[in-house]
Amino acid sequence: MALNKFFLLRAFLLNIKGQAGNNASGRFPLLRPFSLNRKGRVGSMAFGKFPLPHPFSLNMKGQAALSDSLYFLLIVSILSAFLFFFAANYGTTMQQRVEAQYWREYSTGALETILYSSTPRIAGQTLEDAPEVDYLLAAVKEDFADDSTIDETKEVLAQNIFGIMQPISTAFDYLFYIYMPDSQEFAFVMLYVREAPQITENASGEVRVTPGNAKIYFCKPPNLDSLEGLVERAGSSTQSNARIQLIELDESGNAGYFVAQANLTMWISTPLNLDGLNCEMYKEIPAEPPS
Repeated sequence: MALNKFFLLRAFLLNIKGQAGNNASGRFPLLRPFSLNRKGRVGSMAFGKFPLPHPFSLNMKGQAALSDSLYFLLIVSILSAFLFFFAANYGTTMQQRVEAQYWREYSTGALETILYSSTPRIAGQTLEDAPEVDYLLAAVKEDFADDSTIDETKEVLAQNIFGIMQPISTAFDYLFYIYMPDSQEFAFVMLYVREAPQITENASGEVRVTPGNAKIYFCKPPNLDSLEGLVERAGSSTQSNARIQLIELDESGNAGYFVAQANLTMWISTPLNLDGLNCEMYKEIPAEPPS
């Protein structure tokens, strides 16, 4: 400590007298003004072993450190927001997927039941009393083979579809059709829709909601695009398709086979405009009064 002070004092005196360049051995280099060692005391840094950085270098390093910290905070904020929204929407997303999968399986099972349900061979008889029972699809094929139309079994097919879709008919509308892509014609089109509920208010201010009546239509749309437009206007929907084979007899009695498509589409009840579909109402089903 005393030796350091001695060196400093001597270097200071040499600077004052202008003898820095006449120092015989050069053992005492000039003091760097205001140089401090790491402990904050004048020491070995005075002899140039640890020169202080340039002031501009300090500013650049400070700006770089500030920029790094801001980028780090930005990345952490983005990741935190992503994790928050993912955790908040995870349950909702899973519920939507489960519901979509449930209704997809329901429509597939309903279409399979419609095509492979049983019907008595003689019209007007019940399944319990009929001596002969066959698949409904087989009866529909026979009906179509006679005159290339489904007329004799049309009501039986409509009642069967309505019975199968009854569990969800209070909340869902649906469409069932048999389409022949080769000729681009429809063999059968049934549409089930429910009217909008009526909201009334009595004198005491009590609001009463009366469900709308349901209606079943037989339609003859001009093309497939008209039905697809109806489904698009209905919003989110669930569809199931199946390939069936129809038979058509010519004048000589020869059978011609061609592929048709059976489709079942269901959506949440929504008031729709049926213009352009050439629909004729088959039956109106009164809504059950609220309890």
